[in-house]
Amino acid sequence: MRPEGTPSLAIQYGTPIIDPNTTEVGRQAGGSPTADQVFEKYVQALGGAQRLALISSIVTKGMYNGYDTEFEDVPIEIYSKAPAQRATVIHFRSGNSITTYDGHSGWISEADKPVPLIELTGDELDGARVDAALFFPSGIKQLRTKWEVGSTAIEDRQVFVAEGTGAAQAPVKLFFDKTSGLLVRQVRYVRVPVGRVPVQIDYDEYREVPGAGVKIPFRWTATWTDGRSKTTLTDVQPNAAIDASRVAKPPATK
Repeated sequence: MRPEGTPSLAIQYGTPIIDPNTTEVGRQAGGSPTADQVFEKYVQALGGAQRLALISSIVTKGMYNGYDTEFEDVPIEIYSKAPAQRATVIHFRSGNSITTYDGHSGWISEADKPVPLIELTGDELDGARVDAALFFPSGIKQLRTKWEVGSTAIEDRQVFVAEGTGAAQAPVKLFFDKTSGLLVRQVRYVRVPVGRVPVQIDYDEYREVPGAGVKIPFRWTATWTDGRSKTTLTDVQPNAAIDASRVAKPPATK
């Protein structure tokens, strides 16, 4: 496809597109709740701190599709242990893709990669930590040392955005629906040689987990600069037994 050489009047004179991900929280006017208040409303929306504290692990199964599957649905399994351990297994046609985070270190093992086992470092490792911790929301505040809250909108949904920063960590932005209190988007950043690129995860279809009295999102969409994927859960088992080896360093896939 040739680059478009003719200026677009529709873009030049159309309604400006405001990206909520670029909201500068520190420059917001006063009146927003504190981060503690936003997180507390989120915990209550999920079922309350008392019920959430009873969940020590979650095993989920579902379907995954994206650019890497040519948007064909393939099985996915996610093993999560409190406070922040996680293993994701995607069953590609070419073999399994396994991503693990044991609370300190993380790895990716994929059969069709030049390097069959990669240890996560820097922002990639921090991203694995964020994803693992968000399954157990009582630990959200500990993800960063400083939080500021502002307001923005995602399409027609009004949201509070809590931005967390740390001394040597990339910012994390968490977007909470003002009405329901539920987390609807996470945006984190990865530093690459050309600058900083975002990773966006949108959460949807919150449902109550049978027998647990708490809610989790049953669907989320991950978007980054060169891809997009969607995960839809079909089975959730709270407090299922997860062996420590499941979230540990995986074997190199052959």
